[in-house]
Amino acid sequence: MQFKAYQHIERLGRPEVEGILSGNVYIFDKLDGSNVSIYLNDAGEIEVASRNRIVSPADDLRGVLAYVNANPAFKNFFAEHPNLRLFGEWLIPHVVRNYENDAWRKIYIFDVCDGDKYLRYEQYEQLLRLYGIDFIPVIAKLFNPTEELVSRYVDHCTFLISEGLGEGIVVKNYDFVNKFGHTVWAKVKIPKVAPLQKSPPTLPVDGVETQIIDSFLTPELIEKEFSKIIIDNGGEWNIKLFGKLLGCIWHAFISEETFAFIQKFHNPKIDFKLLNRLAVNKVKLVKAELF
Repeated sequence: MQFKAYQHIERLGRPEVEGILSGNVYIFDKLDGSNVSIYLNDAGEIEVASRNRIVSPADDLRGVLAYVNANPAFKNFFAEHPNLRLFGEWLIPHVVRNYENDAWRKIYIFDVCDGDKYLRYEQYEQLLRLYGIDFIPVIAKLFNPTEELVSRYVDHCTFLISEGLGEGIVVKNYDFVNKFGHTVWAKVKIPKVAPLQKSPPTLPVDGVETQIIDSFLTPELIEKEFSKIIIDNGGEWNIKLFGKLLGCIWHAFISEETFAFIQKFHNPKIDFKLLNRLAVNKVKLVKAELF
C-alpha cells in the first residue's frame, strides 16, 4: 500500500457534514496528540506515517516508529490482515496536558480502513481487542440525534483523562456521504477561552474582514498550530519561530475556513492584506505570553 493522508474532520454544523446526524451516529473522544497511520507498504514492510509524511528512524515523530516496531501486536495484526490500514493518535504532549501519566507515548486507534472503506466500530473493535491493540472506545450510539444533543457529549470526553475534560468529541456516521460525495466525520471541541491581557492588541471593529477573523480564526486553531511547531522544535519555543508560526496559522486558516466564511458572508469582497494583518493581531492577542 501507498501512504494515504487521513481526512480532515469538519466542525459540526459546517456544510461539509450537513446530514451526518441522520441515521446511526457514533460519538468518540477526540484525543489531542499526533495523527499517525500504520500499514504494509508495497515491499510488505510495516510503514508508519504522520498526517503528512512517512516517518523514518532519523525523524520518527518523537518515538512513534520505535514504539510500533517494538510492539509485536502490530506485526501479528498485519500478518493476518495485510490489506487493512490503521489510523490512530500517537499521544504526545500537545495542547491538552491532563491525560493520565501512563497514557502517554502510546497509539490509540480511531479508524480502520479496508481500501477506501472505513470499517464500522463493531468490526474493528473486536479485531483490535483480539490483537491487544489500544483503541478509542465509543462514548455513545445515537439515532437521528439533534446537534444540541450531540454537543452535550463534550461533557463526557474523559477517556484517559486524569481530571477535567479532554479536547472534545468526534461524530461518525458510517452510512453518511456528504453532498460533495465524500465520507467525512464531524467534531465538537470544548471552547478554550484565551486569557485576558492587560494591553491586548487593538483590532478594527468594522468590516467583513474583522467579522471573519473573530468568527473563524479561533484560539483552538491557533493553539493547535502552535503545538505542532513546539513538537517539531523538540518541545521548546524560540521567538525566531514566530514567523513560521504566523505562516502555519495563516495557511491552516485559509485552507480550512475559506469556504465556510465565503458561504457565511455570501461571497463578500475581501481585502486579504487586511485579513492577514488582522490575523497577525489575533495571534498576538491569543499568544500574548510569547512576547
